[in-house]
Amino acid sequence: MHKFIKSLLSICLVVVLFFSCRKQTGVNWDVDAVFPIVNSTLNIKNFLGDSIFKSDNTGLLNISLTRTITALRLDSLLKLPDTTIVSTFTSVNPFGSTLTPGQSFPFLPAADITFNIGDGTAIKFATLAKGTLNVKYSNTIQEPLDLIYVINGAVKNGSVLTIKETIPPGVNALIKNYDLSGYTLNMRGISGMQYNTLAQNYTITLNQNANPAQVNFGQGAKIEVAYSNVVPNYVEGYFGTPKVEIPLDTANFSLIDNFSAENFMLSSAVLDFKILNEFGVEFTGGFSNIKSINKSTIVPLITSELSNININRASKVGNTVYQTVKTVSLSNANSNIAPFLSNLPDKLVYQGTVNVNPLGNISGYNDFAFGDNGLTVLADVNIPMRFNANNFVIQSKTSVDFSNIKQLENVNSGTIIISALNGYPFAARLQAYMLNASGVVIDSLFNNSNNQIAAGQVNAQNIVVSSNSSQLRIPLTKEKISKLKETKNLKITSKFIMPPNPPDIKIYDYYTVNVNITADLNYHVKSD
Repeated sequence: MHKFIKSLLSICLVVVLFFSCRKQTGVNWDVDAVFPIVNSTLNIKNFLGDSIFKSDNTGLLNISLTRTITALRLDSLLKLPDTTIVSTFTSVNPFGSTLTPGQSFPFLPAADITFNIGDGTAIKFATLAKGTLNVKYSNTIQEPLDLIYVINGAVKNGSVLTIKETIPPGVNALIKNYDLSGYTLNMRGISGMQYNTLAQNYTITLNQNANPAQVNFGQGAKIEVAYSNVVPNYVEGYFGTPKVEIPLDTANFSLIDNFSAENFMLSSAVLDFKILNEFGVEFTGGFSNIKSINKSTIVPLITSELSNININRASKVGNTVYQTVKTVSLSNANSNIAPFLSNLPDKLVYQGTVNVNPLGNISGYNDFAFGDNGLTVLADVNIPMRFNANNFVIQSKTSVDFSNIKQLENVNSGTIIISALNGYPFAARLQAYMLNASGVVIDSLFNNSNNQIAAGQVNAQNIVVSSNSSQLRIPLTKEKISKLKETKNLKITSKFIMPPNPPDIKIYDYYTVNVNITADLNYHVKSD
């Protein structure tokens, strides 16, 4: 029924166009006509949407849907910190020496690059989604030096990261940035036995086009290497034992859009928290401070089921990850889930803690994580349509524009007649408000004295035993038609009124309402 009200103005347009297309005979007259517009059978899926409903073996409808609560990705679990390494390549000859073009001089080898990740983390390999290598070059002799800088552990498309630059004399005489995207890092160091470490080496010679240069003790080159914004899309090793705090956050959790109710209470409900783990890491953790929020109404979740959760690691074959699933099921027996969801929340507040590798390094440095995967928390909701309420309301707004339809001017008066045979245990009070361009209500479609569809006849268990018929009328006066031409939006409200006494209402998949809509119009036909 709610969706049918949306189409009523379109129906009026169809009626007008019907008359405007009649063959002209060169005369003017007023004509009365009554003809059917719509004849259809609806059920509650037409009110609230088909995809969220499933039926049990008794025919009782259940709302079944899934919402994403939160997700942790690789950057929440592990970060390669920005790291700056200063390497100095100066002559160790106490007596100095003279270099000829192309000649190198002896200097102490540069140390490996070690990332201080913390929490006992020991990385073997990482593939980078992005990252930048920022280098400042300095030269303390009077002629340019040629540098070949090789990061042995960084490989892309089979090639080792190799930088070749000519450094002019001066402090920070050359500053360059290099893109690290797509590189795979072997972080076992030059010995192959380390972790979090990149091997590097340098070759420095006097430029081929330089003049011979005197190099005294302590003179040479200095290089400041900064790794910044390093974001991996794959990491392997041991991820340590950090504690990841999930700060107080809010997730969208609307069960049914544009739906509200008065004194609404579900008989039962089940909410399955599903934790999908695509990380090659074990976790323990818990969630707390979970609340359902509907505007200013807040209902805390009361349960101990979410306080201590063990989550097994995922596995992989090649690049194919096989996730693990941990399900924590909340029902009336172990929580207040029915009142929690009866609040009809549009938001969910939560916070939590995740402990990584609670049993230590049981993988033998074979933890893994892909950047596109993660730890995802879903809420699978199943609500039997068995509840108590004074009423519930579905509301929506749709845009319309009849300002340029000239044929509306030819409608003298009329009525849209809605005949309904209601097989549901609740009455339906309908209204559609006309809003102008400023969003101000300028009129309504229904007269409040004739806008309610009677409920079906129910027995002592509030089960419908026979349908009830009603007839609603939408008057189309000249004034109403004038208001229609000003209307830019139609705010549509359907209020469903429950039987006054217990037991709970049950909504079955075989309940329907038959709707027949006809138009009774007086129309002025004009011919030139």
